[in-house]
Amino acid sequence: MADDDIIIRVQDLQTRFGDTVVHDKLSLDVRRGEILAIVGGSGSGKTVLLRQMILLDRPRHGRIELLGRDCTRPRASDLRWIRERVGVLFQQGALFTGMTVLENVMLPLLEHSRLSRATIEELAMLRISMAGLPTSASGKYPSELSGGMVKRAALARALALDPDIVFLDEPPSGLDPVGAAAFDELVLELKELLGLTVVMITHDPDTLWQASDRVAFLAEKRVVAIAPVAELIREQQTDIQRYFSSARTQDRRTN
Repeated sequence: MADDDIIIRVQDLQTRFGDTVVHDKLSLDVRRGEILAIVGGSGSGKTVLLRQMILLDRPRHGRIELLGRDCTRPRASDLRWIRERVGVLFQQGALFTGMTVLENVMLPLLEHSRLSRATIEELAMLRISMAGLPTSASGKYPSELSGGMVKRAALARALALDPDIVFLDEPPSGLDPVGAAAFDELVLELKELLGLTVVMITHDPDTLWQASDRVAFLAEKRVVAIAPVAELIREQQTDIQRYFSSARTQDRRTN
């Protein structure tokens, strides 16, 4: 595969907290335009890896490249350039409770663009609509929204700067099955519409089947396998077999 097709490259990552080694020689390539899900058992280092890829934490050793730039020890100019091209949806939305939905979505544009306030508001309303929220939601505060609406508002904010890459931390968490399926469909639609690359952490087997192109499985402090979920479930690695032994996943395998 050509290097131009790799939008995120993680090489020989080592992460340690005191005497605890979380990652050891972990490597991972993310292809441009794909939805990659990262899964693994509790304590396998999924969230730590996500935090490193969005530049909140630094690994002890190894290299992380985003959009062709080395972000392991980024300069201030590189850091700003990357953050303008990456959107993040945190697990609980992480909306600012004292701001309306519109104000939350406008915030990245106010911080990173020189557009007029009127233009910023217009762009923010477009993102809110793209996330599947009604216009009336723009004036509401997070406490006035359902769990599904919070997720959509947070996604609208993640899309505010028209990013190349969007990171999703447990997108279906806290949603009922219908709401989770609808959110998966929204992610797929936006990926196609905007040409996004999506990296998500999820524990939801339905999301793996419905909304991922490939799945990276973390175990033994590294990525032990990466493949479409239909191939991954046939892997003989013990941790993978144990993970995919749930009833929900078995039902999908036989359909």
